[in-house]
Amino acid sequence: MIELSHIYKTYGEDTEEPTPVLFDISLSVHEGDYAAIMGPSGSGKSTLMNIIGCLDVPSEGTYLFDGNDISKMSDNALAELRAEKIGFVFQSFELLPEESALSNVILPMSFAGVPRGEREERAVAALESVGLGDRLNHKPSQLSGGQKQRVAIARAMINKPRILLADEPTGALDQKSGAEIMELFSKLNSEGTAILMITHDPNIAKHARSIYHIIDGKLGEGIYENN
Repeated sequence: MIELSHIYKTYGEDTEEPTPVLFDISLSVHEGDYAAIMGPSGSGKSTLMNIIGCLDVPSEGTYLFDGNDISKMSDNALAELRAEKIGFVFQSFELLPEESALSNVILPMSFAGVPRGEREERAVAALESVGLGDRLNHKPSQLSGGQKQRVAIARAMINKPRILLADEPTGALDQKSGAEIMELFSKLNSEGTAILMITHDPNIAKHARSIYHIIDGKLGEGIYENN
């Protein structure tokens, strides 16, 4: 599904002091994979995730999604790819604070062209599937951290993406809530969604089947398969 070949990323390339972040990264993600990328702060893992999510572009190298070269796609095609095939979950939830849980989940469907009449029904079902059927009209300020992340996951999954990208998905949660989110990820993966998450926490990474390590912008060659 995803093939990165010899990816480099440098910020400020046209300045006197460019900042290299990623170095010669090659990575494959297949249908149904569940992988974690581990690394300390400043290692380049968020930059790599942004490139995989088509939120940023590499300075060098090739990125293929379903065999299509991302660098040759129009802005509209990239927006369509993000809306329909990639789901995003962030540490900070990124929910609209003045909107209800239901409205937050409905929003991506408007960008994906889902018929208006279907949106609410699908959003209700998505929130029920993450255990929030009784919180449809609650705003983020009325939800716990774990509940906010469940809303964010329902929103990320509403357009049935092929892959879910999660950036420190439990970083703002207590241990119990984090464990519940990991259980939800395992359920989504068992239903066929590929998951790629970045984390600095080995206890979170162990939920994945494969673990990559990134240090100083370089991805380790080894992939460690969990039982």
